[in-house]
Amino acid sequence: MKHLTERALAGFAAKAVLGLLTLSLAAGCAQIPAVTSTEQPGPETPATLTPTATAAPPKVLNVCLAKEPASLYRYDGHTGGSKATVFAALYDGPFEADGDGAYSESILNAYPSLENGGVSLVPIAVQPGDVVVDAYGELSVFKAGILVRPAGCAASDCAQKWESGEFQMDQTRVEFRLRPDALWSDGEPLTAADAVFSYQLAKQEALPAGAWALDRTISFTAADERTAVWLGVPGFSPRELAPFFWLPLPARQFAAADLAAIAGDPQAARAPLGWGAYRLVNWESGKRLELERNPYYFGGEESQADFDRLNFLIVPDREEALRRLAEGGCDVLDKAYHLEALPKERLESLSAFADLHWEDWQPVEQLVFGIRPASYDDGYTYWANDRPDFFSDARTRKAVLACLAPESLAKQLLANWLPEGSDLTRLQVTPINADPAALLDEVGWKNPEADPGAPRTAQGVTGIPDGTPFNLTLYTSQSALQKSAAAAIVERLGACGVRVDWQALPLAQLYAPGPEGVLFGRKFDLALASWQPGSEPLCALYRGSAVPAEANYWVGTNLAGYTDPGFDLACADARQGDGLAPAYPAAGLLPHLSLWLSRPGLAQKGNWLWNQMESLKAEMPGKNQ
Repeated sequence: MKHLTERALAGFAAKAVLGLLTLSLAAGCAQIPAVTSTEQPGPETPATLTPTATAAPPKVLNVCLAKEPASLYRYDGHTGGSKATVFAALYDGPFEADGDGAYSESILNAYPSLENGGVSLVPIAVQPGDVVVDAYGELSVFKAGILVRPAGCAASDCAQKWESGEFQMDQTRVEFRLRPDALWSDGEPLTAADAVFSYQLAKQEALPAGAWALDRTISFTAADERTAVWLGVPGFSPRELAPFFWLPLPARQFAAADLAAIAGDPQAARAPLGWGAYRLVNWESGKRLELERNPYYFGGEESQADFDRLNFLIVPDREEALRRLAEGGCDVLDKAYHLEALPKERLESLSAFADLHWEDWQPVEQLVFGIRPASYDDGYTYWANDRPDFFSDARTRKAVLACLAPESLAKQLLANWLPEGSDLTRLQVTPINADPAALLDEVGWKNPEADPGAPRTAQGVTGIPDGTPFNLTLYTSQSALQKSAAAAIVERLGACGVRVDWQALPLAQLYAPGPEGVLFGRKFDLALASWQPGSEPLCALYRGSAVPAEANYWVGTNLAGYTDPGFDLACADARQGDGLAPAYPAAGLLPHLSLWLSRPGLAQKGNWLWNQMESLKAEMPGKNQ
């Protein structure tokens, strides 16, 4: 067991919404009055003074929230924001890593794995009509002609097309074992039945955010008081386990309640029990939530948080919150203030009196190629006014990305946005190692003038008449960051001989449903599209079955219109990374960075406040869904 100073200084996530947080309902930071003797001296005894005892004031952390949570019920359909911040104080883990990347202790005794026996693959016979996950990684009905992985097969190269006869597939079984000292904040044991109860509520509420995990679950049951067992759909092997452990809710509190009515129960919405470093003791609507140190926090005294009390102060006005931070009324401003929207000059001025903390570095903003526009769905005919088939050749897409140099482009844009000295090493954008001029020449996009910036034209490009100029249209939103990205894209591609015309559209127009919408109607050459992080690799967005088209009512994430069974199989094999190369239907470019502030020295990188804020998303059900 790690001492809290190591844990607390190891993450603002397992230690409460700011691992340091704690609070008790009693009186703020005021000192306890001095205690003096009340005994009166006798007639012949001179009065004497008793030494004064002064109690140390409680240590209090004040976290300012931009918005008050409407409810603290886990399945009310609202996640993130201030609710996530409060949840991080009430609940701990259980899927966090410490500063070394190893599993951080929480309510589970270990992170389940094949090595420790927590994860096992069980061969199971499947029958026609059963729901399975096929070799492409998609939920499918088991029937003749399906391509699936037999038991013992972990990659697409050993997948088989089933026609008839007996067939077995691997079913993943996960045992989530609770530690024996895991207690609710009222001192009662935390049990596997509580996790199963939460799973039942998740099924009852059927929220879109939880559908992905529920659809891939056969059962989630309690094997004994401390062990919850998850069984997955045959053929499915999860990359992450967090979505498949439904964070416990106290079943004993709602044993006689109708599941459909629990969302409105005051205990569930306003006074939830937790197991984290803090417990809620008072909620003054519109003003504050007060928490105190949880005396039943696992691990005993050595794991207790440093702060005695934690106040969540509701301060909706951003400028007022910044003033309080400068004057000491707030110790932390959470991410909901969207301080990342402030101009660079203002961010630099904030750093004079506060520590700035950037997170959410995954590059989920992607440059998407319009490989197959919707106009090609009835066949590609250039002379019938179809757009030239610029991108069916993967070499062309790779050349365009090499011209852009996504890694340096992203860092250039972020350096122009973030304050001087910001650490950009956390950004992981896939570099493209290729000679763009050589690739474009190879495909047939020639530069007859041998001028690096001169427009290229088609000379022997398959499916495109000779002399066709390499002119593209780029669509983006009207956000400042996307406008900056667009200007850089126009400049960099222009230097490669590719002309780009740019249009910035309102979000409602850019993301309008198909067939009219630009993105979902597949009416673009290049586009910057923003996605949320997902449980699957980014390549899953571009499976052939996900192309928005008339047949599926224009619902789908594959805006590129790219279809290749080989790509789909490779994506299903991907367990790490984005899985997009070498097909390049899109490329991760920029993150959706978010910013939170703390008073100087409070949350150095590696301490528990830092880690708590860094892992808020891991606390919420439906993460990555």
